[in-house]
This record gives sequence, structure tokens and C-alpha cells, in this order.
Amino acid sequence: MSKTFGGKRLSRQEAQVQTRERLIEAARRLFVQHGFRGTSLRDIAEEAGYSQGAFYSNFPGKEAVLLELLKRHVALEDEEAKAIVGNEQHTVDKVLIEFEAWLDRFEKDRDWSVLAIELQLHALRSPTFAQSYARFWSEHEQRVAALLKWTFERLGKVPPAQPERLAAGVIALTNGLVVQANANDSPRIAATVTVFLRAILAAGSDVPREHNL
Repeated sequence: MSKTFGGKRLSRQEAQVQTRERLIEAARRLFVQHGFRGTSLRDIAEEAGYSQGAFYSNFPGKEAVLLELLKRHVALEDEEAKAIVGNEQHTVDKVLIEFEAWLDRFEKDRDWSVLAIELQLHALRSPTFAQSYARFWSEHEQRVAALLKWTFERLGKVPPAQPERLAAGVIALTNGLVVQANANDSPRIAATVTVFLRAILAAGSDVPREHNL
């Protein structure tokens, strides 16, 4: 049986996609308002206008929704960061200016700041979620490391540490500042992360001349 949306009859597949998207959006709102532990499956289903059965038809549990929110946000972050760093027409300084402006927009997304904290807290409390979280986060770090490595190469420099370690530092600094930003309204994420990036780029050593031949 098909459903209608805006006067248009939806196929079964379209209706399933719509249901899933509404559940994800409902979960995002409730996690921000009440926290992960303060939100039940029934709350999410009712907020989206569905039954608990509809929820279980799309997700095995709340953790799956939380992980889906993480995946979507990080995928968007990676795509936007790659577009900035990967623009070969930008000088490195222009890349950093664009990156700071992008971080400034990210900093104003308070809903994501709250969700980021919820993700970190739940990963500490749930061994099963921690495994999925760590695996996915490791892949994210690898992508950030690749962008950092490419930036050093454009400068003709050798990173002062393994790109993976530098990437972990950038991500940890950003997440830590997210927590502080919720306790202190003074914005600092964009400026502080950019200072850190400039410092590690400046700390890189020049590539030996024979490597440039």
C-alpha cells in the first residue's frame, strides 16, 4: 500500500526512506533536548509520528540512530574539508583562512556540539557502541591525516610527527573545545584550531633537496 506526500503518491521504497529520515530527525531533536539516556525508543517513534514497530523496522536500537547521525555529520565534514584543502588554486594560507571560516560555521551549530558530547559520553559507557564508534572514528582520522599530509607536501615540508598523530590531535582539540563551548559561551574553536594548524605546519622541516629533483 502506497502513501501520499504533498499530493504525490509515494512508492513503498520512497515511503520507507521517508519514515527512516523522519525517525533520524526526531532522534536528533530529542537527543539534543533530553540526552541519549533520557530519550526512549517510544519517544523517538512518537516524535516522528510512528509506532515502535516502525522504529524497529528501520533500526535495531537507539545506538544505531546515534551512529547514523555521526556518520552523516562526519561524511559532510570530510567532504567540505576536502573541498577546501583540495582546491589547488588556493595557497596554503588561503586554505587556512577558508578552513577557519568553515570551522566558525561549525562552531555555531550548537545542536551538533551537544550531539558530539552525547556520542563521546555514550562511547565511554557502552562497550558495544565504543567498538563501532572507535572503528568509524579511526577511518575519519585516516581521512584527516591524508589531508594534512597533502598540505605538508604542498608546502614542500616533512610533518613534525606522523600525520595520523597530528590528525588525532586536531580532532581531539576540536572535540575538547566543543565541550568547553557548551560550558563557556566565548567562541574559540575556529581560532584555536587554526592556530594549532599553523603551528604544526610551521614546525615541519623542509624536504631534503634531493627529494625535489
